[in-house]
Amino acid sequence: DKKNDNNYNFKIERFDKLFNESNSEDLFYLKKDYPFLFPSKYNDQVWINRLNDTIQKEIYSEIDLVFPNLDMQEKDLNNFFNNFISYYPNYKLPRIITLISDVDYNNRVILSDSLLLIGLDNYLGSPHPFYSSMPKYISENLTQSMIISDIAEEYAHYVIPKNNYYTFLDKIIFYGKVLYFKDIMLPSVEDRNKLGYSKQNIDWAIENEYYVWTYFVEKEIIFSSENELINRFINNAPFSKFYLSIDNESSPMIGKFIGWQIVQSYMKNNDTSFIDMILMNPIDIYNNSKYKPQK
Repeated sequence: DKKNDNNYNFKIERFDKLFNESNSEDLFYLKKDYPFLFPSKYNDQVWINRLNDTIQKEIYSEIDLVFPNLDMQEKDLNNFFNNFISYYPNYKLPRIITLISDVDYNNRVILSDSLLLIGLDNYLGSPHPFYSSMPKYISENLTQSMIISDIAEEYAHYVIPKNNYYTFLDKIIFYGKVLYFKDIMLPSVEDRNKLGYSKQNIDWAIENEYYVWTYFVEKEIIFSSENELINRFINNAPFSKFYLSIDNESSPMIGKFIGWQIVQSYMKNNDTSFIDMILMNPIDIYNNSKYKPQK
């Protein structure tokens, strides 16, 4: 595959550090460098209060313990951009900025045209006391190893069109494309981290793939456009909802896993480039995938 090992000239800007180690005089310069992080509806007193806030100080000192530096993340990002830019050569790297998000775990990473924002307080490690009141299925992904997977997720959503997104099949193949994008861009990341699965979850998904698919077919779920299916089988949750006794053991987001297997099967059985595949109609991918899970 077209691959050249470049070192991209990006640096991760530690806004979390700059802000928390500054005093009220430094704020003026920070606001000049990071105007987009200081909404104008707030006056300076808000930021000064934040600097002196004990909870903020505690969050920052925990970040500082877990992330004394970001060498690992820079290496991961460099490898990711190396792969990404080999497919999207005109892509212009964004400014990459780490900050404190007040543990907003639904928005751990935010990508816009010119900015990539990473809330480091969402990656302090599953057992961290900050996460003790959260459901386990959420806290188990708040680890350093998930940062690059979450970044790739945002990029996948940035390049994969969502224009066919009506039936359950359309939806799971959309996520299958997202996960296949991670296969290409993050070849050294474990499969379970591409999905945000525990070891137990990935094992269950692999062992039960045949039965899950059979259930989808028999219950005529595949071509259904029922919105409730998103909550049952696609969104993150403690488990998938078949409404059967196995529910509590089942892996969450099993629809994404199945969509991924369909896309992988399609790519194995067809001579289509990755770029062409992500633009393809989901039904065409499915019809030509020769997807048939083994019992």
